Amino acid sequence: MQNYDVIVIGAGPGGYVAAIRCAQLGLSVACVESWSKENGKPALGGTCLNVGCIPSKALLESTHHYSYLKNDAADHGINISGASMDVNKMIARKDKTVQILTQGIAGLFRKNNIDLLHGRGRITAQDNSGHYLVAVSPSSTADEETITASAKHIIIA
Repeated sequence: MQNYDVIVIGAGPGGYVAAIRCAQLGLSVACVESWSKENGKPALGGTCLNVGCIPSKALLESTHHYSYLKNDAADHGINISGASMDVNKMIARKDKTVQILTQGIAGLFRKNNIDLLHGRGRITAQDNSGHYLVAVSPSSTADEETITASAKHIIIA
């Protein structure tokens, strides 16, 4: 069983920032995250970065550019004919934006020696020394291997 000063459950905007800051302050840190990419590998950043705020804003920015060309550019003396949307390129740009940001968080985890525990974290007990035990299950099925880690402090983010 691995022991840490801090285990952060959740690697969304609150969790990854908390994990990085704790590590910068010299604490040993693990971060538990259940989010997975399509290939099954861990994805940092939570819902906001992977499917929420960031992807939707990336797509909105593309549609704003298109709307400007169709509706407002002529007011500035810019005449564009034949402007069209390539939805596949818009989605590829959105995916690249998400990839760059998630890789940035992963790089900060590596730089600050933060262990990423991929799975769902559950606080199971507190031992006699006051350390919390956290079970990390790779999925909701009971037959997969669960690992246990301990920490003096837990942050649920």
